[in-house]
Amino acid sequence: MSTNKPGWRRTCLLAALASLCFAQLIFQLSGRLLGTWNAQVFDRFFVLRSSVPALRPAYDGTVIHIDLNDTSIRQLNTYYPTRAQYARVIRNLAEMGVSAQAYDLIFAAETDKADDRALIDATRKAGNVYFGMSFGLAHGKASPGRASPRIGEYIERTRWALKVEGSADRFFTGIDPIITFPTLATVSGGLGFISLKTDPDGVIRRVPLLVKCPGGFYPSLPFRLVCNYLGVGPAKITVKPGRYILLKDARLPGRPPHDLRIPIDRRGRMIINFIGPWGTMLHYNFADVLAASDDPTTFALWEKELSGKIAVVSDVSTGATDIGAVPVDVNFPLSGLHANVIQTILSGNFLTQTGPDETAALEAALVAAVFLFSICFSPLFFAGSTALLLACYVAAAFAVFLKFGLMIDVLRPMICAAAAAVGIGGLRYMRDAKEKEAMRRSFESYFAPQIVEKILVDPERLNKGQRKELTILFSDIKDFTAYSSSYSPDRIRGFLNEYFETMVEVVFAHTGTVDKYIGDGLMVFFGDPEPTPDHALRSVRAAMEMQKKARELSAKWTSEGGFPLQVRIGINTGEVVVGNMGSSRRLSYTVLGSEVNLAKRLESSAPVDGILVSQRTRDLIEPAIPTRPFGHIRVKGLETPVEAYTVNSEQ
Repeated sequence: MSTNKPGWRRTCLLAALASLCFAQLIFQLSGRLLGTWNAQVFDRFFVLRSSVPALRPAYDGTVIHIDLNDTSIRQLNTYYPTRAQYARVIRNLAEMGVSAQAYDLIFAAETDKADDRALIDATRKAGNVYFGMSFGLAHGKASPGRASPRIGEYIERTRWALKVEGSADRFFTGIDPIITFPTLATVSGGLGFISLKTDPDGVIRRVPLLVKCPGGFYPSLPFRLVCNYLGVGPAKITVKPGRYILLKDARLPGRPPHDLRIPIDRRGRMIINFIGPWGTMLHYNFADVLAASDDPTTFALWEKELSGKIAVVSDVSTGATDIGAVPVDVNFPLSGLHANVIQTILSGNFLTQTGPDETAALEAALVAAVFLFSICFSPLFFAGSTALLLACYVAAAFAVFLKFGLMIDVLRPMICAAAAAVGIGGLRYMRDAKEKEAMRRSFESYFAPQIVEKILVDPERLNKGQRKELTILFSDIKDFTAYSSSYSPDRIRGFLNEYFETMVEVVFAHTGTVDKYIGDGLMVFFGDPEPTPDHALRSVRAAMEMQKKARELSAKWTSEGGFPLQVRIGINTGEVVVGNMGSSRRLSYTVLGSEVNLAKRLESSAPVDGILVSQRTRDLIEPAIPTRPFGHIRVKGLETPVEAYTVNSEQ
């Protein structure tokens, strides 16, 4: 069956659509599993991008880390810096010209009055210090939980009343707050929550920028810092859940005011565009910053180095529990999330994901491509082109991720395409198997079994007409027409079937090809489609065995009341045209040419129970098979009589 026939095209289309529907059912049953797997594909994209410096997002060094690391602890000779030491770091960073300081810490309660006073004074004087707080992140509507009156009063006073276009019902609700103690919080630039939610596989890929609280919203630590840094107050913020958060008239240093849209999902989460592993950003030692004010020359160098920076201060020492898995690292200090959130927003290098409609369009496009491949290509090229299509799709997804920050769904369209390929491939396999079986049954009537197997591997070989030298054999039963009137039709059919079955077995044993059955006559040829240089010798040996089998059948038939079987055989070797010939409705693998006519004339002139061969055939079989001159015979269309020879069929 041709792949271009309308019926086959319709069948492939139905198979592709059925596969697409089946894939959709799998998607519904799989729940979040496919979403997790797709996210893990993009984790590999993040890793690949971060491993090639030229592919990483631009980083200008504005956002930096001040790390309380193991080296700091050894220099300070303590695991826990005092609040007076934190105050000194705040004061030093402010005097160095740092634009903002974000502390991934919660100073939850007052401790030593002198140390607390130093921390409060340094924070008030700096004017750009932001501290952490935490919420329990609940889904949907939830009670705000338990909080002391001071905490509740502070949150109520510092919450944001924002313009919301649409429903924010799916935003997280902040419950059970823990804040930096109010006296310190009041003199700071503000508090922001540092609470996080992992994806189902335990990886953090996105963070909520806002959570709901009674009467409004509360920002995350990096989001509050960014809004203040850009000069955008709550009155200039518009939230469109599932689309974006709009910061109106955002002012980046050295740039005119502009509106900044931060893409978010329906829970208010932004995808973090990690620029690389932990060491990608600039890192400075907490203890070195603390000690910088002891030496004016060193301090001047620090001032030149850190002026205008946004510093994220955190504890990253061994044993710190604030570590989690992110796309670029399985053990990533989570203060790096805040730094990457700030970096993502300020750089404007946002990541977005395709929605359900775009994903459905991609699924349909890939399935359509697979369908086109199925009707245009052979099975091997169909499989190869489908595999190439899927590989190109992954490469295109990575390229789009790099160029446009768009995270198109990788797995769902690929699964749909693969399902369509499997469905169409399975259908094609069953069709081909059915066709091959029908072809086998058809060919087994004409070709030897070993030749049939080779033809089934490459059926197109039969469609190549060519001119070559072959040996043609005709056989005929003497007086069969007269005998047929003496027996019933079923008896005659039985005689012929037994006769042809026996003769064809002999022909196949010598790798001959059955051309056609002509009443009680048989036409075969040797040397094609499987080339056999000794085709003349094979033909004559087959004829000798056919005569032997005919004598055996004659004895059997006469003993059963049948007629005596006597066969004439004529053989000629010469150049003929061979190939599949006929109409589109019925083709026949046959030979044509004057040499065929000569073979037929030799058969009609052959003695009963004898074999008559042409001069060319005799030349090819002697001395292996001796012959005797028969004399000349006349052939229609030839002026000169043809010399013929007989072969002793009993030798």
